[in-house]
Amino acid sequence: MSRLPRADLEHVVDHTRHVWSDFRDARVLLTGATGFVGSWLLESLLFANDELGLNVKVTALVRDREAFAARLPHLANSLAVRVHVGDVRVADPPAHAFTHFVHCASAAPPRMNVERPDEVVDVIVRGTERMVEEAESGRGARFLQVSSGSVYGPQEPGLALMDESHATAADAREPAQRFGAAKRAAELRGERSVKGGVGFVAARVFALVGPRLPLDGQFAIGSFLADARAGRDLQLTGDGTAVRSWLHAADLSAWCWTVLARGTPGHIYNVGSEEAMPMLDAASRIARLAIPPLSVCVAGAADHAPAPSRYVPSTMRAREELGLDTWIPFDDAILRTWEWLSSAGKIVP
Repeated sequence: MSRLPRADLEHVVDHTRHVWSDFRDARVLLTGATGFVGSWLLESLLFANDELGLNVKVTALVRDREAFAARLPHLANSLAVRVHVGDVRVADPPAHAFTHFVHCASAAPPRMNVERPDEVVDVIVRGTERMVEEAESGRGARFLQVSSGSVYGPQEPGLALMDESHATAADAREPAQRFGAAKRAAELRGERSVKGGVGFVAARVFALVGPRLPLDGQFAIGSFLADARAGRDLQLTGDGTAVRSWLHAADLSAWCWTVLARGTPGHIYNVGSEEAMPMLDAASRIARLAIPPLSVCVAGAADHAPAPSRYVPSTMRAREELGLDTWIPFDDAILRTWEWLSSAGKIVP
């Protein structure tokens, strides 16, 4: 898989220069390095390491060394990276005094939620338990849990934005909400570690876009990009009124590194964009990137509910406490992604 665009990596560093001193000589354990979020965080960290001379060393915990090396050889072969193979639930990392933990590992593909739901919950809950135990064995380590906006469960109709104090929660009894409920259980385990001196913070990540986003149907925006790249009219399975927002992965990375370095221990931060729009609008904007422009086919009948479904965060806490912002608006985000897909020569079946 191709390297991330230098402009995107420079964007991350430009918006995090004030925090990188916290990572000088850091020893970082990062899980989930093969995935979308994990690979972005690893590559942006290595870029900052090279640009700023931080002397960071990273242990990347992966389940399959060969798969990681085949997918991301430039990361697997970095002199700053030590690849350690293991299952996050029972892993025994090298005996280093890690200063920072970045926990991205998660059994998230939708097919696993359907085919092996118990394993999904187990990987999330027991995996976090194991990594937090490792952090607790040291002194004063910082710990970033990459969580999910799905912990809130369905957003109530008419509620514009969900903030971190939102009262509703995913229901573990509902199959579609088990992932979110497991993520919340993982957060709670991490929060308990704060009393033991761990600088635990959680990033509740909402919808994303950017290079390396899976185009295999896991995410609606990825499906739209896949259709457009293949020259197909874009397919909307619903009626297009559902409201979502998307954060570019370069902003995501800047937010996560800032949350890890400067977030208040025990705090949870929504990580996402407040630039909300109906799915039909988002699909139409992507359709216009193709030459010639494509059409959007709406499969669902009009939904006459009082308000369309929403999945949009409030990011006030991150903005006010940490000075974060959505620096890449949606149109620029999809254009950057489109250009990377084109330059990387991605072929979509």
